[in-house]
Formats: sequence, structure tokens, C-alpha cells
Amino acid sequence: MAVLGSLGILAASAVVVGYARTPVPTRPQDGVTDEGSTVYYADGRTPLFRLGANRQSVRHGQIPDRLRWAVLSAEDRGFYRNQGVSVSGTVRALVRDASGGDVEGGSTITQQLARNYFQGLSRDRTPGRKIKEIFVALKLDRHRAKDQILDLYLNTVYFGRQTSGAEAAAQAYFGKDVWQLGTAECALLAAMIQRPGYFRTQGGGDAARALRDRWRYVLDGMVSMGRLSRADADRLRFPRTRGEWRGVSVSGQGPLVRQRVLDELESAGIPADAVVNGRLKIYTGLDPRWMASAERAMRRVREPQWPKDVRAGLVAVDPSSGAVRALYSGDPKRGVYDSVFEPVAQAASTFKPYVLAAALRRGFSVRTKVPGRSPLRFAPDGSVTPMTAPGYRVKNDEKIGSLGTIDLVEATALSVNTGFVKAALKTGIANVSATARRFGVPEPVLRPYKGQAGLALGIASVSAAVQAGGYAAFANGGTAVTPHLVTGVVDAHGRRVPLPWDRPGRRVLTGEQAAQATYAMRAVVTRGTGRRAALPDREAAGKTGTSDGNHAAWFVGYVPQLSASVVMTRTKPGPLEGLPGHKGRVSGEDLPSSVWHAFMTDVTRGMPAEPFPAPAFEGTAPNWDDTATGQGGSATEGGGAASPPPSGTPRATGTPGPPSEARTRRKRCTKPGDPRTEVCAGS
Repeated sequence: MAVLGSLGILAASAVVVGYARTPVPTRPQDGVTDEGSTVYYADGRTPLFRLGANRQSVRHGQIPDRLRWAVLSAEDRGFYRNQGVSVSGTVRALVRDASGGDVEGGSTITQQLARNYFQGLSRDRTPGRKIKEIFVALKLDRHRAKDQILDLYLNTVYFGRQTSGAEAAAQAYFGKDVWQLGTAECALLAAMIQRPGYFRTQGGGDAARALRDRWRYVLDGMVSMGRLSRADADRLRFPRTRGEWRGVSVSGQGPLVRQRVLDELESAGIPADAVVNGRLKIYTGLDPRWMASAERAMRRVREPQWPKDVRAGLVAVDPSSGAVRALYSGDPKRGVYDSVFEPVAQAASTFKPYVLAAALRRGFSVRTKVPGRSPLRFAPDGSVTPMTAPGYRVKNDEKIGSLGTIDLVEATALSVNTGFVKAALKTGIANVSATARRFGVPEPVLRPYKGQAGLALGIASVSAAVQAGGYAAFANGGTAVTPHLVTGVVDAHGRRVPLPWDRPGRRVLTGEQAAQATYAMRAVVTRGTGRRAALPDREAAGKTGTSDGNHAAWFVGYVPQLSASVVMTRTKPGPLEGLPGHKGRVSGEDLPSSVWHAFMTDVTRGMPAEPFPAPAFEGTAPNWDDTATGQGGSATEGGGAASPPPSGTPRATGTPGPPSEARTRRKRCTKPGDPRTEVCAGS
């Protein structure tokens, strides 16, 4: 007996010493309080995806009592009576441990908090760790109020669906804030805590039946605790939950959108580590219905079946703000790549509207005359030179052939290379480049082609987003916008974070100039190369583009409320051809125009059909066609007679036959004035 007494004294002493040496827990474990940021669709309510931990802390007063009692019914019915530990539960746990069972059973809420929230406890599944957990729980119970302990628990416990804390769980399961939950919904969340990785809220399998049994157990406990009447409990029905959120499911564009959001925030001075732990609310302009429309438009041309070396991109921009409303970068099963924000293809003839804008900014109107004859060779000052002389050699597409004198409207409609090179040289290549920059084309992509007339025909590679943003300035009456996904950021304190693109855009054209440019691009859709893009119920304007050798094809167009671009290109050398369901080579006038038409027809359904402003055709209208008196003749700045086209070629007036994109052959880019020089890209 003396020996047993001595052992008892030693054991008691060890407990006293161990308890005394256990510090009061104050510091949370790394990451346990992190609250990630949520990115939303344009409606401001539907999550697009989450960055970092999915946890949103709420204050004591925001947690309803019905949730508190539901959780206590599920996890610790003696919470307000015990001292942080359950003696019977602890004994059961130690017995299970001795027999090789689960050592985690029998834990009170205070013990769970000690184990999962505060620093100081290892993850070892041993009796020693269990005893230390008890000491920490006892210290917690003595130094913190019961409600404070319960609040910490409810803000950090894992509920499944990648959510920690009651607020995030309420949103994930029911699309509500935690204070809006009813009793049945509170009971379901409480039930989930026991086996969050196993239980299923929907269906009829074992996991779903087990959750329903646990849900009923929680309600019965609330009745036995006097927090719910039996009659009320019997009237409750198992609540319906939302489908489990899995991120950006539409079109599989999640990785692209996620990276772009991070890139834009970084450019706005918000680094990635501040995002994943910053409790930010990040809003985008993306509309899930329009995202689905973009996918459907691409599927109509069988894009998911295209070879892996073919890329496709579609992006739509709000002309009033530059916000990206929808995007599609290809079926992810063919490969994950960015063909929306990265410059994957030469702009080709979709660059020509910037030449048009440069001429308008210089005071010329779209009635200005240019030569349509082909081929032509141009001197650096824009004058036509003999074919044997130095200069830039330019050729129209063979289906367009050689035309007479045409104005810039017809040159735009038919995508006449010779006319646009003439306009660019007369306006000034440097002026064209500066105008493109004002519309949003990045300077680095223009720099390699400084002084080259081929810039007018789109030898620079640009992104689909840049082109949609650039054309938005034509759509909105002349104000440049910056295409962007992130439309707003609100920090953890509810303050809006300023973004660079919040500032008003710079005016790049007057309203009259924008109206003239739109008039010319409407002709593309009504009678030119982009007739497949025409919309059934409203005016549309735009421009086709086909690069040299049909390596890439475009259509970029707009209505007053939306600008969208479609690009298709091959990553390997060679033409874009042999696509399922499409015979021959792809050009801007066929598949890109068809995709644009399908997308815009869908998303504009129900949108008011606003007309474009009518131009007054202000500005001078010189005749820049110096082929009227023979090649090498001087330009006539007044009216000048038009040269008749060669026999058998379509005239500039009237309605031409089915046109093809005007393209030029590609040899190599050399210095201005070199007699070997040809334009380096098609249109």
C-alpha cells in the first residue's frame, strides 16, 4: 500500500508540475488565421475562384445562437459546464490509444481549439501529446471566456468544401451569410464537423445517409438541451445545399483567369502574398453566361477537335470601361495556353484601322482617295515609283486584284493593301505608330518595325485583348481604354483600393473622327470582307485580318456596347488549314467572322440595338492616287481622275463579288529604300 501511495503521489506531482510548466497559449499556429481573397464574377456575389485560405472571420454578434447551440449539440454538449476537458471522454480516448485505436476521440471544443489553433502541440498521435492537450485546454478555460473560445472555434473549424470558419461554410453550402442561416441549415453545418471529408449533402449513398443521421442527432441534442422544441425539430426538413463549388468551370478558363488576375493586381502594386492572405474582395467584369457563349461559339466551328498546334482566342471588352466581359483561350484538353492576353499572331489587316485613325487625326477624312492598283512600289515619301526602282513593293489579294482610285472607306471594306500603305506613308509611319500606341498597342511590339511601311499591314504581333481594347475606342466615340479583368478591389477594412485603369481614358479621336472610322468599318461588314460577321438586328463594324500565307486569321468588331476580337493561328510554320469541318485555308473572312457573329448574336440578345453616330465627313479629302497619270506621277491633291481598273477586275464602286482578304506575299523585312523590300506581312 505504501508503494502504491508513493506512486500516486509521484503521479500527482508529475501532473502538477506538467500543468505548471504549460504556458498559457497565446499565439496561433502559422496559417490558421490566414484569410484568402475571393474573386467574383461581374454580379459581385458569385465566386469565380479563391486565392489562399477560404476563411472569413465574423464578429460575435454576427454568429446566430442557433448555430452556436447546433455546434455544441454536435461537438460538446457540456461546453458551458466543463472546465475545458471531458474526464469521461479523455479516459475513453486513453483506453482507445492503449488498444491502438483513435486517440482523437473524446475531445471538447476547447481541446479541439488547443490542438488545431494554438502553437505548442505536435501532431503526434501519442498519449503524451493527449495529456499536454488537456493541460493546454485547462489553461485556455481559465484564461479565456467561454464565448471567446467558441467564437475562435467557429471562425476556424473545418466544415468541408475547402472552407474554414462558419461564414465561408455558409456561403459555400447555402450562398448566404452565416447570420442568415435557419435552424436546419445550422444543424447541417454542425453535423459536417465530425466527418467533413466523408459526408455528402446530396444524393442517396452511404455518405449522404450518414450525414442525415448526424443532422437528426444534432437536432435531437438541441431538443435535449432545451434550445429547440420537439415540435419545431420534427417540422424541420433536411436543407437543400448548393452544388459544390469547383472554381471556374465554364470553358475551363480558370488557370488563365487566375494568372491574369494576379498579374493585374501585381501591376497595381498588390503582390501575390498580399492577395492570398489579404482578405480582399476582388471583382471582375466577367459574365458567366457570356463565358458560356464564347465557348459555344468556338465549339460551333469544332475548336476542341483542332490540332494541338492551332490556337484560338476570343475576348470581349466593355467600351465604356475596358472591362473584359468574356474570354475563351481554347479547350484545355488541347493544351493550356494564353491566346487572349499574349500576342500570338501578327495583327494583319486588323491593324489598318489605326492607319485610318492616324489619317483622321491629321485632319483628313475617309473620303480621301488612295490608289487601288496592284502591284505598286512606293518610295519612302509615299510616291509611287517604277517597279524597277527602289521602294516597298505591295500587292493586293488576287481576288481583289487591281482597282482604280478608291476612297478610304472602300479601301477598308475590301482591305486594299496598296491603298493603306499609301495612306500610311502620306500620314507618316511614325504618326501611325504613335496613334497605335494611343489606342493601346504596346510600344515594344511596334519598336522593331520603326519606319517600315509594312507596319500599316499588321506585321506587328498583338494580343486579342489589345485589339478588342483598341477597337473599343472606336465604339465609345474616341476614348482609349485599358482592357482589364479586375474591376475593383476592396480590402479587409472595406476600403476600395485604387487601380490604374480607374482613371478616365485619354481621348484619341473626336466623336466625328470615331464616327468616320466606324462608317468605314461598317462597310467591311455590310459589303466587304466581313459580311459573315453581320448581325441580324443591329449595326456592327469591324475588320478582318489574314496574315501572310494564311498563318493567322482575325476578326475584330464592335457594336456601341461591346467590342470583341477573335484570333486563330498556328504555332508551327505553315498555313492555318485542314481544320475539321472547314475545307481549305482559314482567312479572316470565314471562321473568325463566323465565330464573332455567333458570339455577338448570343450576347446581344435583349441588348438595346443602338445605332452608330452618323459622320459629317469633316476634314480634307485629298486625292493621294498618283497612279492616275501613270506610275511615278505626282499626287493630285484636289479631285483627280480615277484610273480604270484592268479588264476583268472588280471596280471600287458598286457591290463587288464575294471578296477575299487582301494579302501580300512575304519575303523579308529590309531597310526603307532597299529595292528588294516587300511588305513583310499580309492583311
